[in-house]
Amino acid sequence: MKAIWIAALAIATAVHAQQPKAEPEPKEATATRIVLVGDSTVNHSTGWGSGFCDRLAGEIECFNESRNGRSSKSYRDQGLWKRALALNPNIVLIQFGANDTPGKGADRETVPNTSFAALLRLYISEARAIGAKPMLVTPLPGRSFKDGKHVHTLEDYAAAMRTVGAETKTPVLDLNTDANAVLDTMTQEQADKLNHIYEKDKPSTDRVHLDQAGIDLFGLMVMKEFAAAMPSIEKKIVLF
Repeated sequence: MKAIWIAALAIATAVHAQQPKAEPEPKEATATRIVLVGDSTVNHSTGWGSGFCDRLAGEIECFNESRNGRSSKSYRDQGLWKRALALNPNIVLIQFGANDTPGKGADRETVPNTSFAALLRLYISEARAIGAKPMLVTPLPGRSFKDGKHVHTLEDYAAAMRTVGAETKTPVLDLNTDANAVLDTMTQEQADKLNHIYEKDKPSTDRVHLDQAGIDLFGLMVMKEFAAAMPSIEKKIVLF
């Protein structure tokens, strides 16, 4: 009897071994992946990007794919947009405008309500095509003053973003308006404390890029707009 039981067990084991093993169930993604796309005013060391990413907590990944000197046109033409999408983001924050302006060269220039708007629509549709949620960020203004008043810049590109956002039902994080509101309360001397410093202990006239104080200030502005647009992950955001 024992011999029969052993033989039956051996046969069952052999049959089981011949059956193909079931593929393991794919694990459900637990992390939210955010990708930042833009120019030097978003990039890690000269823009608000790190001031945004550093405020994300929990299972949220943040990749800054911004590149200095790029416009909405050149970023695509150089394959950088394709690289950003290859990261399979859940959310993409898109900011351009500073290098789209006249005088930047034919390889970068766009017109706010025509070519710039058309490119934004492509960014939005292509992000959605891979299942990502696109969000537009209006461009960070410069910090120059004239006759004691802050000069607003890039407002035509910001306006084009708002129009495209409304047309395509895409959230618009209005950094341009928020930044202008704060800068309007400052003097040139106060605003210059936000400037990116190239050489230690030397005053900077770079009123586009950011030092750490500017990174923190404008990163927080973008984060507050983001939190308002994404209440589902607000508990994973650090607002300080």
